[in-house]
Amino acid sequence: MRKTRALLGATIAGACAITALPGVAATAAGPASAATVDVTGTYYPVSPARLLDTRSGLGAPVGRIGPSGTLDLQVAGRGGVPSTGVGAVVLNVTVTGPTADSFVTAYPAGQARPNSSSVNFPAGWLGSNNVTVKLGAGGKVALYNRNGHTDVVVDVVGFYAADNTLAGRGMGGRYNSHPPHRLYDSRVDGKRPAGSVIDLTMRHGSDNPHVRALIVNVTVVDPESDGFVTAWSGVGERPTASTVNFAAGTVTPNLAFVQTRPCGEDDFSCGPAGAPTFRLYTSSAAHIVVDAFGMMDDGTLLFGRRFQPMNPTRIVDSRFGQGVPAALGPGVTRAVTAPAAMVQKDEDVLVLNATAVAPTRNTVLKFWAADWPDTTPTTSNLNPVAGQTVSAAVLADLGPYKRFNVHNNAGTTDVVIDVVGRFYWP
Repeated sequence: MRKTRALLGATIAGACAITALPGVAATAAGPASAATVDVTGTYYPVSPARLLDTRSGLGAPVGRIGPSGTLDLQVAGRGGVPSTGVGAVVLNVTVTGPTADSFVTAYPAGQARPNSSSVNFPAGWLGSNNVTVKLGAGGKVALYNRNGHTDVVVDVVGFYAADNTLAGRGMGGRYNSHPPHRLYDSRVDGKRPAGSVIDLTMRHGSDNPHVRALIVNVTVVDPESDGFVTAWSGVGERPTASTVNFAAGTVTPNLAFVQTRPCGEDDFSCGPAGAPTFRLYTSSAAHIVVDAFGMMDDGTLLFGRRFQPMNPTRIVDSRFGQGVPAALGPGVTRAVTAPAAMVQKDEDVLVLNATAVAPTRNTVLKFWAADWPDTTPTTSNLNPVAGQTVSAAVLADLGPYKRFNVHNNAGTTDVVIDVVGRFYWP
């Protein structure tokens, strides 16, 4: 029998446009003591905060990162991230105005640069990727650029406890996956107007108050101009950080860890009282599609996975037959076996950075647990266009033989996959 521990059901979510900010506080775990609570590997969301913008000199001197250049970014002690006790952070890394086809690699500062990539892009590209990265020496993250010159913007959305140092903050969240579920699709009713906000709510009865953050894939379709989407809890003013950055006329997805707020009893716009709710802002008129993949609880439930960060490690490169024998053709599904050193159980979830390399046609890549009698999910993880090399963060559930599937929809594409950590049952 398949082992599943899903907190959120595949119920239809409500969405509504609003203009006023409700005065609702985010759910917080109760006080805890280091003697009674082990918070190792648990997740703490923060309101999205900008840590680096090479265009303005925030976090580093003004100036693009040059060819084979490395920038060490101070993360610990900034943007709501504690100075100590943090093992890894969840970032949104944006590349803008690169002068050449290239990639950026985020890795622990002070360590050897790994053979991996975090954001892959062509010259002139505007886009972002969700990146989970282990903190290095001094609480810093190194950012390496391979070719040309590019500006880089980094926002932080959360962090994982390295040990029990943060027990005084209360229990952090633990990860629960659930079958991919479409939360919102504006193509049903029409494009979201430029400058508009919308609240999205996941509805699932009495468990809702325990949700601290949702893990969603936000896809922007056919925007009318270059722009960005920002996702946040809806508490307070909209942060300056961004979640998806996109160019006009493109299809641009990005995985997002979004802090939620509980829908208030008097806030009839978002749904049932206590239901986890977050807000989306779009700067450009565009279609918005949101798929939910999982959640972080508030630490009060008796189940949920914790996170173990790893140095980025390449496990698949179809260009060389690593992990899979060859490029994926149209309609082809390959099962990838997780290296034994990276997993303990079939219930683990690998945190990946997946890259599609120069597909011959516009296509869609999907990931899901292998060796179960499940159908291919209707949601997507990566939407590259012909000739584009682009990356996306993926949370890959493992099947009973510690494998996950990757499926290519159209044309032929090479695939590169790097592992940055795993979620595990303690």
